[in-house]
Amino acid sequence: MKSKANKKTVKQNTLREDILKSMVASFKIEGIHISDQKASAALKRVELSLGK
Repeated sequence: MKSKANKKTVKQNTLREDILKSMVASFKIEGIHISDQKASAALKRVELSLGK
């Protein structure tokens, strides 16, 4: 049985992956191709600025 902490971590990781995929797709629609690494770095900067 998984603990609540593990479920929360898994949920956060899944949410983060979904956000990254959405970022890449949004940029692609605008004709801007970014790598997964760049998207991850950008998301990390946003999270830090929001205090997450």
